[in-house]
Amino acid sequence: MANIKFIAVSRSLSGILDYVTNREKTVERLISGVNCMAQTAQDEFEAVKKQFRKTDGRSYYHIVQAFAPDDPLDFDTAHEIGLKFAEYFKGYQCVVVTHMNTAHIHNHIIMNSVNFETGQKFHQSAREMQQPTLPGVWLVLHREQGGSVPYSCLEETAVPYH
Repeated sequence: MANIKFIAVSRSLSGILDYVTNREKTVERLISGVNCMAQTAQDEFEAVKKQFRKTDGRSYYHIVQAFAPDDPLDFDTAHEIGLKFAEYFKGYQCVVVTHMNTAHIHNHIIMNSVNFETGQKFHQSAREMQQPTLPGVWLVLHREQGGSVPYSCLEETAVPYH
């Protein structure tokens, strides 16, 4: 069953970017930026935080978008869904990386916690994550690409990721 999870932050920004872009898990064409360049995302994220004086607290959000093993998706299609999903977060810089190293295709989306247009920090409670808008975006994108099953849940969790 496909799902989206907001993963609890457990690494530095450089650590999570190193993890998600690890070439044992992905390839260059499956590493992209939305509102930033993936290769310079750390510097870009930090520049936005400094510009708006928002350098304290949570520095990023980590979203994992996983697809069912039986979904008829290839890596490039899954990556495109990840890019479209990241665009939902207007004004936020995101790095989208599709991992190929497990039985199920999955995207890691690393999102700057500060909006580069407004300077506002992203806030979304567990309850808000379950509102129709966010699941609706995921459901539409998933079905457009032939996903067999809609998302199973949206949750914030500290489980290990692959």
